[in-house]
Amino acid sequence: MKELQDYNYEQGIIDQIELMDKIRFESPLKTIELACDFKKIAEKNSDINLMGYADFYIADAYLTLGEFDNAINYFNKAAREFDAVDNIYKRGGCLNSLGILYATRGEIVYSLDNFKEAASLAEKSNDDFVAALAYENYAEISDNIKDSNISMEYAMKAYKHILKCNQNPRQKTIEIIILTTLAKLYYRFGLYDDTKKKIDQIEDIVRKHPDEKLCVDFYITKLIYTNKVSSSKEEKEICLKEAVKAYYDTEYKVDYFLYIFDFLHFLKRTDRKDILLPLVEDFDESVKGMDFPYIQTRILDFKISLYDEEKDKDKLYKELIRYRRYNNSYKMLTTNSIRKYISIQNSLEDSKRANELLKEQVGIDELTGLSNRWRLSSKVEALLTRAVTEKKNYAVEMLDIDHFKQINDENGHHVGDLCLIIVATALKAIESNDIYCFRYGGDEFLIFYLGYSDEKILEMANNLRDSILEMSELRDLPYVYISQGICSGIPEKKSKVWDYSSKADTAMYSAKRGLGKHIKLVNCTE
Repeated sequence: MKELQDYNYEQGIIDQIELMDKIRFESPLKTIELACDFKKIAEKNSDINLMGYADFYIADAYLTLGEFDNAINYFNKAAREFDAVDNIYKRGGCLNSLGILYATRGEIVYSLDNFKEAASLAEKSNDDFVAALAYENYAEISDNIKDSNISMEYAMKAYKHILKCNQNPRQKTIEIIILTTLAKLYYRFGLYDDTKKKIDQIEDIVRKHPDEKLCVDFYITKLIYTNKVSSSKEEKEICLKEAVKAYYDTEYKVDYFLYIFDFLHFLKRTDRKDILLPLVEDFDESVKGMDFPYIQTRILDFKISLYDEEKDKDKLYKELIRYRRYNNSYKMLTTNSIRKYISIQNSLEDSKRANELLKEQVGIDELTGLSNRWRLSSKVEALLTRAVTEKKNYAVEMLDIDHFKQINDENGHHVGDLCLIIVATALKAIESNDIYCFRYGGDEFLIFYLGYSDEKILEMANNLRDSILEMSELRDLPYVYISQGICSGIPEKKSKVWDYSSKADTAMYSAKRGLGKHIKLVNCTE
């Protein structure tokens, strides 16, 4: 692996990384096992870069398994670790993967943000391969939101970069993907001669490189083009059969969802219901049980229009009920995405602080990625000193998950872990230079505020509770309710962090005994 040449690692370490890279798609569970063992070696050597590799392959394995929350969590961890050691190549890979994940979930703004950052990093480091991937992904998502001009611009950039990657073993694979995108875009612009040139170029690459395989995206693009320009029914039927075969041969159909939607609309437009009806049912079945409300909503929207035309009231009623459920999930997902985007755009300083924490390599909670109780001392003492010096309000919030033991007992510890990750995700979204969040232990978390009024803190506490509940509903987990105790006030020179945290803890347990909103705020002088 070329990027490892810049590091003076023993051959044994390189062999382990190459093994994980080789088996990550075919044996994801084994990859997770190997990566966890590898991470112990990295932690023993305090090697942040190797920790990044471990988390990257854990994320990739979870992505293959369809456990997307875990994949996002570990890709984010790996991205921070690679950023801390300036491993731009692998950080770009993390950002590209995150962009793809968010795109399939319909979180378009966040998806484009990741692709753009990956491209920017690659340009700065002259990494043509990462740049090609980022620009190609950006082009596809731009086309999905009907911005074909921007899509063409970025696809051309992707093509320019991939042509410089002669030494990369994946060059031809990615070149085919980019050329397919360009062929689709030329077709959209009505430039049929240019479309034909790109299709011919792709087929020529495959002839010269027999190991390269054409995928369903190519066959769908060729079918739509051929149906437009050819007068031969035989040629059209051959292309249709190729596209249908390629669709059913595709294992991970969600990877090509944009092209498959084009295929569905083509079949409907050409009145090929003999192929369309079983195919749309198969596509729907392929994403059931997955966390893709955006794609699932689009499939159901298509099926509803189809059954409405067919006057099939029974199927129409059934799909309308499903549509309502998925559409509500997608609306919540979109709201969370926008909140997350705004939070990220306004927390650049917090991102820098996270990188410093990684460099120190102490005090990060493994499951949630939050700082843990061992990190408390230096951070919160400094915050308290600022409060005393600047005569600002200082507050400590203690929160925990209601009936957490029951959640674990009834659903298993893996579900409990997902609930903890949800809480941590909501806390990360509010962190800033004046708000620090920590996992204290078990299901208990601490938040420290500087310079916020009691009214504002209560408003944020209520929003936090609502955000956590929304995410638990969205992820189809048990409802996650929290109890919150807050101690607030302007500190004196003799004040201690313990004075605040102990009263916050007492207030939390007092709130837990109450009814309705389990939030209680007390003054530090009480």
